[in-house]
Amino acid sequence: MEEYCIYLRKSRADAEAEKAGQGETLARHEHILRQIAERDNLQVTKIYREIISGDSIAARPEMQQLLQDMEKGMYSGVLVMEVERLARGNTIDQGIVAQVFKNTETKIITPIKIYDPNNEFDEEYFEFSLFMSRREYKTIKRRMQSGREASVREGNYIGTVPPYGYKKISPAPKVRTLEIDDEEAKAVRMIFDMYLNSKIGAKAIAARLNAMHIKPRKSYCWETVSIRKILKNPVYAGKIRWHTQKGSEIIAEGRHKAIIPYDIFYSVQERIAGNFIPSVKANTELKNHYHGILFCRNCGSQLRRRPAQNRDCYMFCPKKECRGKTVSSPVEFIDEAVITAVKLRLTEMGLENFVYTGGNEISELDPDRKKFAEKSFKMLKKQKDSLYTLLETGVYTTEIFEERRKKLNQQEQLLLLECENNNREEKLARKDEESFSLEQVIDRFKSASAAERNDFLRKIIRRINYSKTIPMSKNNAHSDMHLEIIFL
Repeated sequence: MEEYCIYLRKSRADAEAEKAGQGETLARHEHILRQIAERDNLQVTKIYREIISGDSIAARPEMQQLLQDMEKGMYSGVLVMEVERLARGNTIDQGIVAQVFKNTETKIITPIKIYDPNNEFDEEYFEFSLFMSRREYKTIKRRMQSGREASVREGNYIGTVPPYGYKKISPAPKVRTLEIDDEEAKAVRMIFDMYLNSKIGAKAIAARLNAMHIKPRKSYCWETVSIRKILKNPVYAGKIRWHTQKGSEIIAEGRHKAIIPYDIFYSVQERIAGNFIPSVKANTELKNHYHGILFCRNCGSQLRRRPAQNRDCYMFCPKKECRGKTVSSPVEFIDEAVITAVKLRLTEMGLENFVYTGGNEISELDPDRKKFAEKSFKMLKKQKDSLYTLLETGVYTTEIFEERRKKLNQQEQLLLLECENNNREEKLARKDEESFSLEQVIDRFKSASAAERNDFLRKIIRRINYSKTIPMSKNNAHSDMHLEIIFL
């Protein structure tokens, strides 16, 4: 007998609805999906409950497990409230989900529609639903970012972890600010005093604090980089700093009390600017093509490149605490692993046979038509939500529900047909761009300069976390090198 499973995940809207007293979302969704399974005589053997509402597959362990189980051929179909619950992150995540469902021929069963991956129209419908979900998700993120920026301008501290010297407090609704931690604030004042009046650098300050047995909040000793961050942070002068998604910086007057008078903070910034020494000399080309990309998994520090006589250069972690914990590797070994991962990514996305046409920009839908499509889909979604609520509360009979559902489906299909051509063009342009970036790494990496390699990698990779504990030798050829590659 064919086996099916249920996938449950909360959205941000669900969390807000629960706060308003509308009941537990996952339990309500599970009840509806179980009713569908009983009605259609589907044997549900497992329920995947996603407690964490992560933006990507990497942050959703239940989705990862579901995809692995699907690839084993465990299920004929997955029951879910909406296809948007499966993937609402970036286009790569959505492509992975769609590809797994297609490769495994697993059906997607929702209260509205059953999606068959072998049906061309269903496949287009499914991809379009994910596309619209992605656009809605971006709109929500923009609104959240605008809300954060407004809160910062009001003087609120919205960071997750309070800076050293402060504690987070919330003295009133929608007010999040900082309160001085007297013990830590003493160390902060010492840092600014030593730098400005004793005329010593960050490295010497760290050494003095360690000699005085003054501990930082988390680490066991002070590091030079921690001292520099404190000296440059305007929060200690009563300001709030926030970096926007567009790359700009907001500096606002904070609600919290300053630990350092502003004139002292300003004098420190002048001294820092006067002592600035570029980390890379002028007219010197980049040597480390993993600059800003490759980091130690153990401590989070950026790996450095070290040339070696009579053999290849190798990458190593510069932190003392990682000696014996993070072993170095030849750059050549890391390159080989990265290229292999990029080839695998190309295959997973179904782009290995995709022909690049030379485009480098994703085409945009006509603004008026795009706005109309988004508004219409939102209205349909609200109507469908209301439709199920009326059925659950007994206001609608099953017959009325089915009649209304068919009308809404017809409206949705008409809107889908209207947007289908624009969606196809945008999808092809995106594939064009993504395949080109991946293939650049595969085809041109070996012959490119370090700067070009770095540029290629930055277009497709956000970060690589490196770990290795077993050194290679003549007697031991085994390597446990592991690269966690986070693609854009």
